[in-house]
Amino acid sequence: MKVLFISDFSLFQNSGGAQVSNDFIIKKGESLGYDITLHNFDSSTINLIYNYDLVISSNMEILNKDEQIFNYIINHNNHIRLEHDSCLYLSEKRRKDLFTSAKKSFFLSEFHLDFFKKSYGNYFTNTEIVYDYISLEHFDISNEEKEFDIVYCGFLHPLKGLNNLIDFALKNKDRKISVFGWGDTSKLKMAKNIEYLGEKNNLEISNIFKKSKFVFHSPIVNEPFCRMVGEALLCGCEIIGDTNKIGSYLEYQRVGLEKFKEKCSSAAEEFWQKAI
Repeated sequence: MKVLFISDFSLFQNSGGAQVSNDFIIKKGESLGYDITLHNFDSSTINLIYNYDLVISSNMEILNKDEQIFNYIINHNNHIRLEHDSCLYLSEKRRKDLFTSAKKSFFLSEFHLDFFKKSYGNYFTNTEIVYDYISLEHFDISNEEKEFDIVYCGFLHPLKGLNNLIDFALKNKDRKISVFGWGDTSKLKMAKNIEYLGEKNNLEISNIFKKSKFVFHSPIVNEPFCRMVGEALLCGCEIIGDTNKIGSYLEYQRVGLEKFKEKCSSAAEEFWQKAI
């Protein structure tokens, strides 16, 4: 089976959670024997001249502006939508065209699908809920000594709750907060109890969570899943913040730890089972 996987960035171009999740899905697909072509913002449109049995569209904040690519997607007879975020970058018409053209649309949590229907309308049909894949080999509860009190790992941005993190630190000066991430690090200097320790890879993050008591996350926008929180929960961390906006936390509360572990660890395989 020939597959065209369309997304703005690959993991080599951007280290965000969506890119990590897509990379796991692509690698699983290749291990199953599928011939997958990844098309990113800097790829040649020559990719579009070939025939594909399946087209998967993912994050397209940049690529949706290319009429040739967008029309190719919505007119393909076997298009699947793999949604990672809130899709706010699309116009109402473009969003509806993208989802109604899809044979199936994948969302990361029940919360994710629910807020799409409430925000955009009830045209999301043939939907599937499949979590972000998380490896239990690396993310699991450990008896290691808790070296960190509160940690934050990931993109430092106002929409991700950067200002809420700083406010929390200023109001809780007795708590030590360790930050591992990238983005706007200058504001962290406002709170003396925040220590910035640089950007870490996924394996390093798993070791940090195993040594942490709490993870702080209080986003401004809805988090359809939130890899950081899902990984932290699997390592036994408690979550501080606005958990009503975090899909992985709500799924964890809904299904319990063991089912949550099962669904995270089988997510990449489950995606292909439901996509084909």
